[in-house]
Amino acid sequence: MKNTVIGIIIGVLVFLFVLSISTVPTGHVGIKVRFGAVQDNYITEGLNFKLPIIESIKKMDCRTQRVDIEGEAASKDLQTVSTSIAVNYRVNQEQAFTLYKTVGMSYETILVRPAVQEAMKTSLAQYTAEELITKRTEVAHDLQTALIEKLETKGIVIESISIINLDFSQAYNNAIEAKQVAEQEAKKAEQELEKAKIEAEKKIVEAQAEAEALKVQKQEITTDLLDLRRIENQAKWIEKWNGQLPTTTLGESIPMIDIGD
Repeated sequence: MKNTVIGIIIGVLVFLFVLSISTVPTGHVGIKVRFGAVQDNYITEGLNFKLPIIESIKKMDCRTQRVDIEGEAASKDLQTVSTSIAVNYRVNQEQAFTLYKTVGMSYETILVRPAVQEAMKTSLAQYTAEELITKRTEVAHDLQTALIEKLETKGIVIESISIINLDFSQAYNNAIEAKQVAEQEAKKAEQELEKAKIEAEKKIVEAQAEAEALKVQKQEITTDLLDLRRIENQAKWIEKWNGQLPTTTLGESIPMIDIGD
């Protein structure tokens, strides 16, 4: 009987010892709760002890977490924008105790998601629809800044934000496409105009060169050059003459050959 009692006591002690041990995983903090009341400060990762039955340890994940949020907002020029955003955040270990005490474990639903929705609407309203496309990095930076202001004091650290997608209405997409086509046509017309301008300038240069050449040739035609050409033509005629005078003449004129002195 005595051995049985001792065995029961040892069993109860072992059971209570097991209940008094709680392990906080890596990347987590523990929040000790006694009879439903949150105890001061937080418990670090590793093996920890608690009072059996009357105390429990809630484990809060302080590692980087991701939340994907979709929503609609209006741009500065009142275009409806459907947005998909990915937010990487984590619980600040130093503030985990306060976060659990004020919000509990549902901080993503209660704090993060509503803050992202509000910041998204506020930030996107600062840009036109076209700027949301061309200044995507700047928009993401503004959105992250707005979120940090909303959540940092509550124990949520915003690490990064990515704008996964931006969708506009079909009417706006059609307008963008028409604008792109018009810009391409304008660019093509500009290129053709530039080509025509170059061709015209080329012809002007060629005409100027030709006129300059004719001017030089005209300057080179002197009296001595004309006399030389006349003598050359007479020499060629003499080479071909067979020594006989023409047997017929027109009127009284007789061809004369100027052979010099």
